[in-house]
Amino acid sequence: MNRRKFLSLAGVATSYSVFVRADGLAEAQAAPLTREDISKAFDTVAPPGPSSASPAHEPHMTLVDLSCDVFIAGGGMAGVCAAVAAARHGAKVILTQDRSRLGGNSSSEVKMHMVGADCSGGRPGWREGGLIEEFRLDDAANNPHRSWELWDLLLYDKVKSEPNITLLLDSPRFSAETKDNQIQRVMVRCDKTEHLYRIKSKIYLDCTGDCRLALEAGAELRRGRETVRDYELFYTDAAGQRHSLVKVAGNHQRLNRHSFAPVEAKSLRLQISATNGAETARVYEVRCYA
Repeated sequence: MNRRKFLSLAGVATSYSVFVRADGLAEAQAAPLTREDISKAFDTVAPPGPSSASPAHEPHMTLVDLSCDVFIAGGGMAGVCAAVAAARHGAKVILTQDRSRLGGNSSSEVKMHMVGADCSGGRPGWREGGLIEEFRLDDAANNPHRSWELWDLLLYDKVKSEPNITLLLDSPRFSAETKDNQIQRVMVRCDKTEHLYRIKSKIYLDCTGDCRLALEAGAELRRGRETVRDYELFYTDAAGQRHSLVKVAGNHQRLNRHSFAPVEAKSLRLQISATNGAETARVYEVRCYA
């Protein structure tokens, strides 16, 4: 039997088949870390002795200088995925999180499902790919009862399994040193271990969700509610007549869905009559489904 016939029969028999070439996996596995390796890595982020360079205003904190290729502020799903992706591509990563666990809103502290792709059931069958898919498949296999604490542990294990990632939990960012509109160093503190981290990186990523790193760096920020408050959606028929499809007042939602009877339209027009205080209104896209 040739390979093409074998694959065809396998697909018919199972409806969905995945074939993995497993040769070489044993050689690719990294050697387990020794006790000395673990101790050395721990001493890097938590030196055993006091620092002679502690700031005058923080005499009881130990100052630790760290450097990396990619610094990531925020250990939610954006930060975790960015850290794992960068580490797997060979970058040295420092990931800081101001909470005791990873995952952000999806952690056991908030318990929010990751349902971005299917729009909370609005598009059945849609799902995230990439690292999110990897994490969720691992969770489905190893956490069948959907324990939130085990989801926390899975994310922690994913990050700690990457030798290129240095993870700092319970460590908020509180300062950024800039020059010529470029971040030079950031300051991170961990009061539980009494350490101040002065970190220099080639790339800085703000995955905090509230722009904390950008704020400390002096970046321009926009504040306020969503801009579009009152709007009306029109369509133009084959005769050139305009008709109203939907009219909304008092909107504060980032994403809105509207259902109506099918129509034949030559064009659509979105007319905005009021915002929530901004001088201009921004609409990023309008999607239509039959």
